[in-house]
Amino acid sequence: MKTQLLTLAVIGTLALAGCKKADAPATDAPANTPANAAAAADVTPAPATDTVNVGTGVAECDQYLEKVYACISNKVPEAQRDMMKKGIEQSRNAWNGVTDKAELANQCRTALEQAKTTFGAMGCTL
Repeated sequence: MKTQLLTLAVIGTLALAGCKKADAPATDAPANTPANAAAAADVTPAPATDTVNVGTGVAECDQYLEKVYACISNKVPEAQRDMMKKGIEQSRNAWNGVTDKAELANQCRTALEQAKTTFGAMGCTL
């Protein structure tokens, strides 16, 4: 139960951190305007060597961590990446302390399913 609450808290934190309030309503401006180019520049993919230090010992959790970390590295604006990556690292560290690996695997499967919706809004396909 404690791990499940931690998992949900991390997903919620990451989801809220990834939300960015729109400055103005969308318009029918052409795709190649300077404003659109500036918005695209906000999301610069991280270097290819930027990966999570995986090692929970549970394949489902490692898969979740890798997919979410890749999404954060490639789709989240650079200003928000560090905070979200710290959240992923905290989850990984907490999961390393869980002794019931079967239950942890179930929780990671659930977290991945929930993350598909959360991170899908950012343009990620988990």
